[in-house]
Amino acid sequence: MRRLKNNPLRDYRFRRLWLGLVVSRLGDMFTAIALLWFVLDLTGSGAALGGVLFCFSVPAIVTSPFIGKLLDIFQPRLVMGVDNFLRACIIGAIPVLYWLGFLQLWVIYLLALLAGVLTPASNVGVRVLLPEMVPNEDLEAANGWLSASEQFAVLIGPALAGFLITLVGGPPVLLFDAFSFLFMGFLLFSLPDIVRNSSVESAPDAPKKRAWSGFGALFRLKEVRLISTISFVFFLAYMPLEPALPLYSRDQLATDASGYGLLWSAFGVGAVLGLLLIPLISRYSHPGIVFSVIAIGWGALLLPLVWLTSLPVAMLFFALAGCAWAPYTTIETTLLQRLIPANLRGQVFGARSTLISASGPLGVFIGSVLLQLLAANFVIGISALACIVAGLGGLLSPRLRQIVRPAVVKESSSEENTSTSITEKSNVA
Repeated sequence: MRRLKNNPLRDYRFRRLWLGLVVSRLGDMFTAIALLWFVLDLTGSGAALGGVLFCFSVPAIVTSPFIGKLLDIFQPRLVMGVDNFLRACIIGAIPVLYWLGFLQLWVIYLLALLAGVLTPASNVGVRVLLPEMVPNEDLEAANGWLSASEQFAVLIGPALAGFLITLVGGPPVLLFDAFSFLFMGFLLFSLPDIVRNSSVESAPDAPKKRAWSGFGALFRLKEVRLISTISFVFFLAYMPLEPALPLYSRDQLATDASGYGLLWSAFGVGAVLGLLLIPLISRYSHPGIVFSVIAIGWGALLLPLVWLTSLPVAMLFFALAGCAWAPYTTIETTLLQRLIPANLRGQVFGARSTLISASGPLGVFIGSVLLQLLAANFVIGISALACIVAGLGGLLSPRLRQIVRPAVVKESSSEENTSTSITEKSNVA
């Protein structure tokens, strides 16, 4: 494998993957803003917002382990490409049905469920594909670029979507997301096959059986199990924010879809700045402590929204919270890619996706129930406090604190364009 010297964009394969993700994630932000605001206008109900988010996230709980196994059997680019083409049809159906006069809330729920069935293919697929595409020592940089694509979408997507919603309404804006899926699908099919090294050996204590589509491996890999558990708790604490934020924007900040979009764009600004902290934070040898501190920082910076009534000030605190949270995914993903044996990545990431995906609908359900009882700002406050408590719990956990960042083993190869599997060292408990 060629040396990229911490600049993965020098590799045309990574450039195509990154460009596709930039466009696709921008489209995802358009859908997130436009569809939720349309449902809010249609129903005025926080429970309906929670229902849409619930439908998008629930199917992944069931399909993730099976799709993960497919990613280990077939070329990840093909599985991901089919996913993107199918989701282009599903999301594109929403504006078409709207123009035909057939778009009702139950139809939105159904289409959201269908899209949710396919979502793990790309979410898990990227994590499986990346270690086969870049050298081990460049994983932080590569994951950082992928996180940057997501934060770029958060930076400009909500504000642009909010502006377009005020011009043409919510459903037509979803056409961009449909086209973004098509674009991503074509780029994925243009990638070469990865060369999997069947002789790669797992760590001595790594599980040999692929029981329960990756769940056996997930629970036997101690560090992977601990990291996945703490991530489940953090995301569960975070999720009530999502159905509450549109109502908070409308009721407490007295703004419209454009103001709601600006709030998320402020988060994107902070998140982009937060990515600059990754090289510094990733050197710390105890990632469990890093994850806990990030959760505490996020909650502490989100908490003032309970009292804020000014959109600019709320944007400032949301941006600071985004800055605090941004390094989490990059550091966590890189760590897991190094801890999970190469021949089990699809199945373990798929099983892990089931666990993490469960936090989404459960957290949204909790948020939707709370919105029936409390104002949106108090629901946001509860979410913030839950994140702080989860972070403090992580700091008090000896097992989480004892997780050590594995040493980076540099790879060498004389072939410029050959992709090989990452050699797994004995970093698995």
